[in-house]
Amino acid sequence: MALYPPGGVDSVITRIVLAAVFVALIAWDVWEAVGNLLGLPAYYSALGFAESTPWVLLIPGVVIPVLVWGLGLWWGWRRRSPIEAAVVYAVLLSVQATLSLSLIAAEQAWRADVLIAMLG
Repeated sequence: MALYPPGGVDSVITRIVLAAVFVALIAWDVWEAVGNLLGLPAYYSALGFAESTPWVLLIPGVVIPVLVWGLGLWWGWRRRSPIEAAVVYAVLLSVQATLSLSLIAAEQAWRADVLIAMLG
């Protein structure tokens, strides 16, 4: 059993750099999601609608990037070449960004409904 994947040590270094970039980009999304998880309940509470906090959107906002991070590292590291790993990371980052933006848009629609209910 070989210690290094095909391509030798250079391939391992390239894979580590690719994985580090992937982790840094996912960590940014986790940071944003945790900020939303901590900040939005206070915002809704300040409006007087603490019971309308969209937990069903905030919790997946944190969980999804963590799952994509784990799946990406597992799936990307198993690829034969660094190019395949880069494609896996790019696809998973795209999927994760799409899901995060969908959750953000859903929260904004939720907020609009809460504000309309407050005014009406």
